[in-house]
Amino acid sequence: MSLFRQHSDSFNPETLVVLESILDETWTALKANRKAFDEMKTRTAIADLIVKFAQQDERDPQKLKALVLAALPSYEAP
Repeated sequence: MSLFRQHSDSFNPETLVVLESILDETWTALKANRKAFDEMKTRTAIADLIVKFAQQDERDPQKLKALVLAALPSYEAP
């Protein structure tokens, strides 16, 4: 189940696919950082941040990913 399903009235289907992809890429970056996370809570937090920044009209996938990673207190860039 997509964490973005509840936002289908705010974003078109193509944007939702991009947001889901950004979620997956961000999750992969976090896992590569080798810290322990509660997967569901962390993925939900990532999704919430993606939506927050997307609602501020940010649509560039790499910028969204960078904004989300910067907003996560436990992420340290390699």
